[in-house]
Amino acid sequence: MAMRILVSVVFLVGLAGPARAATSTDTFVSVEADGILTLDPAAMYDLESLSVALNIYEPLVVYGTDPVKMPFAPFLAAEVPTGDNGLLSADGRVYSFPIRKDVRFHDGSQLCAEDVRYSLLRFLLADTPGGPSAMLLEPILGVPSTRGKGGKLRVSYEAAAQAVRTEGDRVVVTLKKPDASFLDILASWPMVLSKSWAVAHGEWDGAEASWTRFNQRPMEESDIRFLANGTGPFVLDSTDSARGLIVLRRNDFYWRGPAALKTVVFHEVRSEVMRLAMLQAGDADYAQLSRSSLRDLAGSPDIKVLDDIDNWATGQTLFFNFGVNPVGTRALGSGRLDGKGIPPDFFADPDVRRGFAHAFNFEMFRDYALRGKGVRVFGPVPFDMFDWKTGPAPYDYDRGRAAESFRKAAGGKVWAKGFRAEIFFDAVSGEAQAAADLLASELRAISPSFDLVPKPVPRNAFLKALEERRLPLFIASFGPDFPDPHSYAFNLMHSAGFFPRLQRYAQPQADALVDEARGLSDEAAREKLYRKLQDLYQQDLPQVYLCRPVAFKALRGGVVAPKTDLWLGSFSLHNALYFYRLHKH
Repeated sequence: MAMRILVSVVFLVGLAGPARAATSTDTFVSVEADGILTLDPAAMYDLESLSVALNIYEPLVVYGTDPVKMPFAPFLAAEVPTGDNGLLSADGRVYSFPIRKDVRFHDGSQLCAEDVRYSLLRFLLADTPGGPSAMLLEPILGVPSTRGKGGKLRVSYEAAAQAVRTEGDRVVVTLKKPDASFLDILASWPMVLSKSWAVAHGEWDGAEASWTRFNQRPMEESDIRFLANGTGPFVLDSTDSARGLIVLRRNDFYWRGPAALKTVVFHEVRSEVMRLAMLQAGDADYAQLSRSSLRDLAGSPDIKVLDDIDNWATGQTLFFNFGVNPVGTRALGSGRLDGKGIPPDFFADPDVRRGFAHAFNFEMFRDYALRGKGVRVFGPVPFDMFDWKTGPAPYDYDRGRAAESFRKAAGGKVWAKGFRAEIFFDAVSGEAQAAADLLASELRAISPSFDLVPKPVPRNAFLKALEERRLPLFIASFGPDFPDPHSYAFNLMHSAGFFPRLQRYAQPQADALVDEARGLSDEAAREKLYRKLQDLYQQDLPQVYLCRPVAFKALRGGVVAPKTDLWLGSFSLHNALYFYRLHKH
């Protein structure tokens, strides 16, 4: 079996392999800029990994066909808990999920309630650094992390086991307090795997005595990092990290019926020129491209571009580190404000942050990098989530105001001495490169002593440096975990959120607003709190949002992608392809 898989992979990466595979009507080849980091549901938190896993693993519920009459639909759960069917308690805290009896994992074993319970508990208690566990830790146990200050444990297995339990063929989840976004979380994230399979491969056995050994492990230590056993329409056939290849094969015994496609190949190709060429030549059915490449596709009869797709992500964002870890980093230069570097707390000065914000030419970035297809983002919570028309005045491009802020910074020392700083970003992101180059140019125009050096970094090294807090200034984009304002507010403004934690940004007032808003079911009351959070963002400016691009997909003309499906809401949220509903002619 191993030899057969190896031979098929070598065939696919040969010069003729992808072309022949891509033109076959039962094989789909997707070329991506980055490869996956992990397929472990309790550890993955990057879009590339999620885009693959969404086709392998499945959730309990999915988004329904009508946001008012049917906001959610059953999936691995046989019913959606509601007050009317008695599966949701009157106080909104206890959810009961009857589990389908006709579903099997890829290894042939039958899905049962204990698998779901184990998957939820493992997701909670793994708490992988930089991982997704906070999504369930907050509503179920009331904390964003299993550990507090100094790394001390602040949750217990007993509390988790009481909150997530089985009653016959049902999984019963008790929340710390009512949370209107709980079903959104479950519908947005695939996390159900086979308990017996995971344990057989060296993962946590589900017992109280052993859970701490698997708590906060680095992602790389997962025994199922590049293995998978879900219930979805595609089975993980093989991975080849050296060649950047992942091959999925059709699950012929899928509980909803087999897909039209037999094989899906993910191919990591870091060069955009090469990805574009593969799509044009028919060596790929889909290519991840920047909008600047669309000019080269104009008039191509065999390629179609699905444009004006909703984009839930913030787009490229400038993040400031309020207290850089100086150990093992050269990013600070001299480490002093002497024109040859910056001190670790350089960006803790609000005048420095305001200077950078006013120095960025938002319109030029939109017109050049996004080809005019982008909108300004004025704060952490998207305006369209509450149909907001106006908000606090944005930080507009203004060299004069930027210079004024820099003259105030550090009591005038920034203007007098100048600085040399480095700005980091994922090396495959053309948009981030354009933003960094533009900002560097504008800063030099304000003062020749302002030296900003763009530093493209391979993604793995970039993420490692982020976790170690060694990057003073970086560009990244945030996509929500689930379609609720809390996902943005928490991860962008709360001190325990993904980015503030890495930025060492802690604002007690922001934490209080985010925590209070999450616990409310009254949308009008939540909106008022998020308005206050937007105002606080403008005051503190922990990040600078550039422009949110309009999403698009470039596909071969023979690919047919239906517009509606029960679960397309989740794929749309993460801008991923749902291969179960794709076919080719």
